Amino acid sequence: MFKALIAAGLLAGPAWAGPIGPMVSSDLNGDGKVERFSLIDSDGSVDLVIENTGGGVVIAEDVAWMGGIGQQPELDVAANGSVRLTSMNEAIGRNRWHLTLTIAYRRNAYMVAGVTYAWYDTLDLDAGGSCDLNLLTGKGILDVKSGRREVRTSLAPMPVTDWHDDVAMPPPGCD
Repeated sequence: MFKALIAAGLLAGPAWAGPIGPMVSSDLNGDGKVERFSLIDSDGSVDLVIENTGGGVVIAEDVAWMGGIGQQPELDVAANGSVRLTSMNEAIGRNRWHLTLTIAYRRNAYMVAGVTYAWYDTLDLDAGGSCDLNLLTGKGILDVKSGRREVRTSLAPMPVTDWHDDVAMPPPGCD
């Protein structure tokens, strides 16, 4: 009996270690009720939890990279009400970066609708730039030392539950 209870507990889902940063709120699905977005440290990876959706809790597991102190992912709300999730590497190795996912509600799902990626090299001050992609239109802006130009991306909008922190960076269109 005891072994069955332990097995059931292990299969029940992630064992959350605790919240990361403050919760943010926005009515992305337009139902008149504000959803709550929070980040949870799930044993070294980061999960996004969306509550008050009108259809149950949505959990996007392993959605962001968790750095050390001062490098924890952050949530904020854009002026248009979209939720932004930013993760970063500001301490490990010479290649530093910030990755921001813009989350919107489309096709009855919470979707990654935009990706902004900025990077720099601590040893080569000429290496670095930023790339802002609108996944809904497939267009973006790449800004590097050689100039700023419009780009196209093959990265399509996807449910936030399908995004994982191992998506190749830079995103297609930013290379």
